[in-house]
Amino acid sequence: MGNPTPPANRRSQARLGIKFLTILGVATLALSACGSGAHAPGNAAAAGSESSGPVQGGTFVYAEVTPINNWQTQAARFYEKSNVLNSVLDRLTYFDAKSGKIVGWIASDFKANEKQTEFTFTIRDGVTFSDGTPLDAAAVKENFDALGLGIKNAQVAPNVDFSAYKSSEVLGKNQVKVTLKTPDANFLRATSSVTSGLVSPATLKLDNAGQSAIANIVGSGPFVFESEKTDEEVTFAKRAEYKWAPQTAANQGAAYLDKLVVKYLPEVAHRAGAVQTGQVDLVRGLQPIDEQAVAAGGGQVLPAQGVDLTTNMAAVRIASGKLADAKVRQALQVGIDRQSIKDTVLSDSYVIADSVLNHAAPGFIDLSADLAYNPEKAKALLDEAGWKVGADGIREKDGQKLELTITSSNNSVVIKPAFELIEQQWREIGVKLINRAADNTFLTTAMIDPNIEFFGTRQFAYGGLGPVFGPENNTQTLNADPELNALFAKERAATTDAAHKELVAEEQRQLVTEKALSLVLWDEVQVYGGSSAAHVEFTSGTAPIFQGAWKSGK
Repeated sequence: MGNPTPPANRRSQARLGIKFLTILGVATLALSACGSGAHAPGNAAAAGSESSGPVQGGTFVYAEVTPINNWQTQAARFYEKSNVLNSVLDRLTYFDAKSGKIVGWIASDFKANEKQTEFTFTIRDGVTFSDGTPLDAAAVKENFDALGLGIKNAQVAPNVDFSAYKSSEVLGKNQVKVTLKTPDANFLRATSSVTSGLVSPATLKLDNAGQSAIANIVGSGPFVFESEKTDEEVTFAKRAEYKWAPQTAANQGAAYLDKLVVKYLPEVAHRAGAVQTGQVDLVRGLQPIDEQAVAAGGGQVLPAQGVDLTTNMAAVRIASGKLADAKVRQALQVGIDRQSIKDTVLSDSYVIADSVLNHAAPGFIDLSADLAYNPEKAKALLDEAGWKVGADGIREKDGQKLELTITSSNNSVVIKPAFELIEQQWREIGVKLINRAADNTFLTTAMIDPNIEFFGTRQFAYGGLGPVFGPENNTQTLNADPELNALFAKERAATTDAAHKELVAEEQRQLVTEKALSLVLWDEVQVYGGSSAAHVEFTSGTAPIFQGAWKSGK
């Protein structure tokens, strides 16, 4: 699910107003419950009594924040897409957030050679796509070729997480061997991503427009496309014969629900009310001010931890020259009072970042000592870098003011007020921040403009941080660093868990403290509001798991 931060296509949003989008579905896992009105921790299940077990049948109403106009699976790096495709597309592997391990899904077994250049997958027997086509080794090879090489005729680019892919080979009916051009210790983890969801060979043969239509995307998942009203409603139905959930899923069979309806609620102020009035069973994107109201009304506040993602950050770009000196970037890092942001803008659902990886991510290291708020240190670093305070209180150097611009999408309900507070904090050290966070019109061009100094974002990171910060055209820093890229390559080539862990730790130290290219803020979390009857858990990528979801008293 790669990049959840940039906006999906919103060309029709203005004319839609508050229309509703009906959607269905997501993948698997199971449920446990907590009491009505609870503020559930992490990826906890929803509330209600489980004494009688999951209830079969019924319709689950889920509110998403924006419609989706392009469903091409390798582009499913937005929450709006991945939260739906997670129910339509199975993957070879599944990252189990509870154990922190990769487990089998469509692959019953998998192994890598010592050099991390060859991976062999054994495919489960009896799995089929919803069009009846077998999901066998041949179909998996076709999917790997599309992921690693792209589909030229359909103008589908290769998946960034499979950049080392060379080829794959079918070994009998049930095995596929993948060969990489260069070692990649993160390759296996990437096969658990929604953007590596397996589609029918018939889908892969379609042109780009065909693959962008949800009606044409045929997967092997627990829900199947049923109908669509463009920009208003997409309906998926339960696939009754489904019986190949991830190995750790409590529900190994078909979904409990018959259907799921997801409403389109672009206005953040309406989301809490939709839960409180019973219009929806689950809504994504609660703002902190509404969390107490939902809980007080008997609903649930469900913060889904983004284990698969980086923390929320201001990714630094140095092309304008103002941030070329690492001392300036380090000054800005310690010039942020993160506790004040938490106390003023956020809620108990949010955890202050202590690295570029969130606390629950494999390989996380605690850099909190280097992130402590220290405005005097920040001023000293800026002085050392030659930026002197001008008459208006803003620092100057070589005729330039230290005026910096931030861009971001509006997908996060707290991103704009957070940077409003940072704007005040940086003014105290002589830095002017031009806050264009949550301005999607500005973002369209600013995201690819290297002279815009900051991109407010959070990104999917499956193991190492190379795919996020390494490519020259990455949307984070827009300035690939040769030293960092050498480190990223070394990390991908690690042949032991211990070596890989230490190299991921060094990547974090470089990005956060030494080079300060990631000004980290808070761990990624998507805060959902749920009714007291809703029972649902979330993936490590924050997606609702509707295959195991159910409602009390349907």
